[in-house]
Amino acid sequence: MIYMMIRFTISSIAWFICTLPFLIPYYILLTSQMKKAGYKLSIEHIVMVGIFVYYLAGVLSFTGIPSVKDIIQNSFGIITPQGLDFPQDKINLIPFYWLREGVRPYLENILLFIPFGFMLPWIWKKYEGLWKTALFSITFSLIIELSQLFNQRITDIDDLLMNTLGGIIGWVVFKLLKGHLAKLQDKVSVPSTLIEKIPLLLREEACFYLTGAFAGMFFVFYPFLRPFLHPYLKYFIF
Repeated sequence: MIYMMIRFTISSIAWFICTLPFLIPYYILLTSQMKKAGYKLSIEHIVMVGIFVYYLAGVLSFTGIPSVKDIIQNSFGIITPQGLDFPQDKINLIPFYWLREGVRPYLENILLFIPFGFMLPWIWKKYEGLWKTALFSITFSLIIELSQLFNQRITDIDDLLMNTLGGIIGWVVFKLLKGHLAKLQDKVSVPSTLIEKIPLLLREEACFYLTGAFAGMFFVFYPFLRPFLHPYLKYFIF
């Protein structure tokens, strides 16, 4: 158990490090724009977005997106002279098709996205509306599912539905705890009243962090860092 925890810690730190080449330039630009606008991000906000990015990278690792090498080298034979050839048995568009094999995968997909639905409105008040959190949840899940077309993992509508449900449940949990988190949220969140006055880089901050996390896993972790770590962490699947 101790060795497993160590391996997980090392690999999860690697996920986060891989996002930094994309997020550091963004943060430098963001800080510059904030300074010009006379607005300063709180330490609490910076810490929470760091946790948010760490979580996003973890989700992308657990769900198994492809790497840039997979695309360039056409590792799974998806790209053909006639166009894209996606194996039909790797795509499921029938809701609850796998339910007969057990509910565990469904529960796992729900649980995976509960933190997403919780953190999104907590850090950014613009997402306090249910539809905005649900839309962002389904968008994040759809990005994952579409990317899996290129590594022969199953692109599944069930995953999309359960991930979105998880995001909605996370939003409900946030709403239930909002009264207890109000003081901390004031320190962490970007007030929705400032949305129209603040620069784009902060207004769409969540989108930039999602993009940075995906880019880090796609361009750095999977093609380069994962093969390097694998001999040392071969007994831990990540």
